[in-house]
Amino acid sequence: MTLAPEERKTIVALRLESARRSLADARLLLAAGSVRGAVNRAYYAMFYAASALAIAGGQSFTKHSALISFIHREFVKPGILPREHGRALQKAFEDRTEGDYQDLVKQKPEDAAAMIQAAAEFIDVIVGLSSDAAGHSAVG
Repeated sequence: MTLAPEERKTIVALRLESARRSLADARLLLAAGSVRGAVNRAYYAMFYAASALAIAGGQSFTKHSALISFIHREFVKPGILPREHGRALQKAFEDRTEGDYQDLVKQKPEDAAAMIQAAAEFIDVIVGLSSDAAGHSAVG
């Protein structure tokens, strides 16, 4: 991805704002009893944050699985992003996929609440990392 530094900064900020909005939506949906909707929005909160981190480092992905693999390879494996956040991102992706595409799946409110908490923590960590990503040799 070839972007001018200001364009990259703008897109990163927009993705992080999308992450925050999706997180707020997840909380509202769970409060309204929409567990599947909450799981979906919690995952997308994490997805937008992960995407911001990738873009900050000059990377862009068209597949969710490719973005998640990138996050694991470049940030989790070297210890930049704590393993629990990598696991939370992977689990959120799996739970969101299951909820979106399997009719008979039952997702529990307490699991959605835990995912929302994990998403909030993930976003907090990503905000700090995204400002440092341009200096990260693997993505710079």
